[in-house]
Amino acid sequence: MQLDPRPKSMDKSTGIPPIGELLVQWQLVSDKDRNAALTDARKLSLPFGLALRLQGAVDLELLHNAVTAQALLRDSVILPQHAREAMAVVIRKRIQFSLALDLLGIEVGSKKRCRLGELLQESDTLNRDLLKSRLQYAKATGLPLGRVVFNLADVPKDVIDVALKVQAQVRDGTMTREEAINQLYSARRCNTVISNVSQSLMEQRTQLGQLLSMAGLISEKDVEYALIMSSAEGKALGEALTSLNLIKPYEVHAALEVQHMIRANKISFNQGLNQLKKLLSGNEDENDRTGTLHQMPAMDKSTVSFSSFLKLTNCIPKGNDAKNTTPAEQKPDMDKQLDDTWQELRSGFLLALPADARIHPDVKEILQRSGFLSDKQMNSVQRAAMAYKLFRDDRLNIEQALIQYHRMQEEEADVNAFNGNLPQLNV
Repeated sequence: MQLDPRPKSMDKSTGIPPIGELLVQWQLVSDKDRNAALTDARKLSLPFGLALRLQGAVDLELLHNAVTAQALLRDSVILPQHAREAMAVVIRKRIQFSLALDLLGIEVGSKKRCRLGELLQESDTLNRDLLKSRLQYAKATGLPLGRVVFNLADVPKDVIDVALKVQAQVRDGTMTREEAINQLYSARRCNTVISNVSQSLMEQRTQLGQLLSMAGLISEKDVEYALIMSSAEGKALGEALTSLNLIKPYEVHAALEVQHMIRANKISFNQGLNQLKKLLSGNEDENDRTGTLHQMPAMDKSTVSFSSFLKLTNCIPKGNDAKNTTPAEQKPDMDKQLDDTWQELRSGFLLALPADARIHPDVKEILQRSGFLSDKQMNSVQRAAMAYKLFRDDRLNIEQALIQYHRMQEEEADVNAFNGNLPQLNV
């Protein structure tokens, strides 16, 4: 289960259009770019803002200002005309939206705003320090706060959905703030109980014998017989099944891999079960069966290249002479060369060393031609390569990889101690 990355056609509670439509209305993005970003968001399961940035239609600062304007509109503290005028000043002077309002003499209404973070904190869903940290990640990545806390497993999706729903109801006046906080508190408590029960049920459903019998690879009676033997002889169930010639080793290996992926929330129970059932089709050559799952549903990692990931991290140098003097016709070739560097870069963990001592001269030359000149800039791109590898290895999704990069940047991480782990998603 994932948060829907696609923008809704209209915020029903306030009548405020989604961010893409607002950007078009403000003449900051073309219809063509907006529609292309919508397509990419659906295809890649990306938030709409990230899809726009991948296309180069907006930068991080412009997206921040547009989201700020949208939030003020939804809180009914500024008028649509004022938002449009202020965004024009933002573009012309390259300043923050709040400063643009001040320059235009536009006063923000006195109505108390209803922010998601405040609701999560006041309902004891997030404490103050954790909220502050997650807001920093949201600002650094351009991800909405709800997606940040979801990706870091701070708040389950069901609770986030309730928080967004009551936020909209407070904004349109159909619910008081106190009622919203009480409802969110109850939803959090209820979700905790349900999660504990669901985890217990999942543990039972994904026992090795249960998976094998439900996939039709073995009968329940054979599983019971093997369990008796394994208990008497001190063997693992899989070993007992293979020693009795009830099942083949590659089938045990595949079932164990399915078990791990289901419990790690990488695939659903039904997806894993269907994958096991394919072993009965007989279409695979037995010599090719290695116990590794084939054709598991996943994002095509090549669709988000390393150069695109660098764009999303916002670490590509701006206004650099080396970058600006590159002929336009050579830009695709440079991006391709940069895409080929991540595997080399991610292996150099000793960021305390100067670049000359840890980066191959050929790679360093590519980075310099791409605008990364200083050791600090090369440290950034190297941390990005480490986070990108976790994405390519299916250990993190693209949003988590972005958060991990900024976590390393923020903490000036000790890369020797870094093990690349993030909390498992509670989805």
